[in-house]
Amino acid sequence: MRNYIANKVISTVKANVPKTAVEKAKSKLNIAIQKTKGSGAKLKQTLFEIKNKLPLTFKKSNKKSESKSESYKRIQGENTKVIKSMLDKATGKKDGGRMGLKFGSGTKRKTNVQKIKETFSPKQKKVPNKFKGFSKLPEKVQQKIDAKLAKKV
Repeated sequence: MRNYIANKVISTVKANVPKTAVEKAKSKLNIAIQKTKGSGAKLKQTLFEIKNKLPLTFKKSNKKSESKSESYKRIQGENTKVIKSMLDKATGKKDGGRMGLKFGSGTKRKTNVQKIKETFSPKQKKVPNKFKGFSKLPEKVQQKIDAKLAKKV
């Protein structure tokens, strides 16, 4: 008969925390063994690449590794940025840019008086595209080209 162990569900995993001095020493030894295995494999790979004149996978690095205090400062900086943005959103502060502007306009809003003046002021004829740069010319030259479109100062 078969034993059906598949029905058991693993709910917890026992932590491997060394308590005695001997257990701690064994744990450190196992870690050291794994590190030497890794460095040995790295060495074999490098020797193989040198022998076969291939580009090196594990190149020498002169970069300084990040210390604990440096990583702590970097993480603190990132966390403060995130927390600040969360607080700003919670308190209703704007993120900047065009937030809060309605009707898709980034320019100044017109007052009611300005709107009325625009609506009831005499209309100026628009200059056709064939007269590009027409408004930049002196008024006398504009009148020679087209007297109706010439601006009156």
